[in-house]
Amino acid sequence: MGQISIIGNNGKAILYASLTSEGKLFFEFELYARNENEGDYEFNHTVEPEEFAFITAMFGLNSKNSILANIQQITDSGRGEELERALTKNKIKNELWTWLNTPKSAL
Repeated sequence: MGQISIIGNNGKAILYASLTSEGKLFFEFELYARNENEGDYEFNHTVEPEEFAFITAMFGLNSKNSILANIQQITDSGRGEELERALTKNKIKNELWTWLNTPKSAL
């Protein structure tokens, strides 16, 4: 299983999930500037394998499934926003990385 689109309440992807070569769960999203007054924004959440059991229990999923299969089940059941909030509020322990490209007009 490759990259999984986490779908929000509006029916659009709010995160993309995959596994790193180290077996960590990796969530990412990029927002691109709509005009010259805005900057691009990227953020990533990296979740250690030790947290997989917590995610499985939090969403009431089968612990025998792979973590990506469980993430797919979360988004298929319409709970993508709940997953995103749990990552953002650090209910699911994760390392957050962000990047912002400041538009030239703001300099």
